[in-house]
Amino acid sequence: MNPNEMKDQIMKELSRCSYCGLCEWVCPVLRVQLKRNYGPRGRLSTMIFALRDGLWTEAGESGVFTCLLCGACSTQCPAGIKLEEVIRLFRYYLTLTG
Repeated sequence: MNPNEMKDQIMKELSRCSYCGLCEWVCPVLRVQLKRNYGPRGRLSTMIFALRDGLWTEAGESGVFTCLLCGACSTQCPAGIKLEEVIRLFRYYLTLTG
């Protein structure tokens, strides 16, 4: 899969989120960090801003790369988004695009 296909796949999956927040309460990192970018919705927003608008900040990077990929958020997602898989793919996408 080339980077453009990856980007499309990631955006398609992220667009399914309704920002309901049901995923937030189970995130172990958000419980410790207490900043939005360290929770599932913050990470999702960070990835959207990076892919759609080219906006990438240190805070966003920290949020994405502190995800434990534990999948706890996915167990609570009514849309069935496997955020840990999307984050894994996004991290790989970043290695390909620099």
